Amino acid sequence: MRTKSRKARRCPVCGTPMKKNGRTAAGSQRWKCGVCRMGTTVRRDDLRRVAQLDEFLAWLLDGRFQSDMDTSGGRTFRNHTSWCWDIVPRMRATPSRHRTVMTDGTYMSHGWCLLIAIDGVTGETIAWSWCSHESTAAYLDLFSRIPAPDVLISDGLRGVEKACARAWPGTRIQRCLVHVQRNTRADLTSRPRLQAGKELKRLSDALTKVRDAGQAAAWGSALNDWHRKWKGFLEERTHARDDPSNPKATRQEWWWTHGDVRRCYRRLERLFREGRLFTFCDPALLGKGPVERNTNRLEG
Repeated sequence: MRTKSRKARRCPVCGTPMKKNGRTAAGSQRWKCGVCRMGTTVRRDDLRRVAQLDEFLAWLLDGRFQSDMDTSGGRTFRNHTSWCWDIVPRMRATPSRHRTVMTDGTYMSHGWCLLIAIDGVTGETIAWSWCSHESTAAYLDLFSRIPAPDVLISDGLRGVEKACARAWPGTRIQRCLVHVQRNTRADLTSRPRLQAGKELKRLSDALTKVRDAGQAAAWGSALNDWHRKWKGFLEERTHARDDPSNPKATRQEWWWTHGDVRRCYRRLERLFREGRLFTFCDPALLGKGPVERNTNRLEG
């Protein structure tokens, strides 16, 4: 037996149930009362709002000008979609656990920073939040919405790693190898002048060529050989009395002569010792599937 899914529409004048009476030129349903012969249409504000929001998003995301949206130079568009600016987008906390999570912050032209976390395998957006700058507190707020993953892949910002240790103490960290190489270039430049710097940069460039645990162990051994060869070089100091024209001489009595090379080596050595360079090679993790070794998917 066929049943009506909605209550019969009643006449606003006499209260008699109305009947459908065709459609208007715009396609709206017409209703007519069989007693007082009154005709009317019913506005669907929900459908109108959906259409306006679709129009607003089309303008916002497609790069069109407001003047392209209607024949009034954008005035009608602005009037119809002004309410869309009051919408506050929110993502619900995800109940599902992701094996790997990739996170990074993007600074916008208006001065705010957008923190984003995505699934390290599928690229699906898991959570996001706005902040004034990347900090431990900002990342803690982001991580509080996500169940602890097996591995966090990040660019190595200190606030990220502190937040991970507090929110997800059992989660492993994979430092983005591309960011490690960028840090090396920042210290040594793309063309180091000193031989020690040239050899260390070659080691850093080889990071992204490591594919398995055996190659990772060989890379660590090569870094250790480099340190044995250049240990004395790294320990060299310059005293203020020997270089009084150096700006550092006004602030300290001595400094490391090859501070940039020393800083680069200590970063590589610490990351290798802490197991954050080659987490993606760990057999215990690979049994559940591959682990990314950079944040290119997120930055792209």
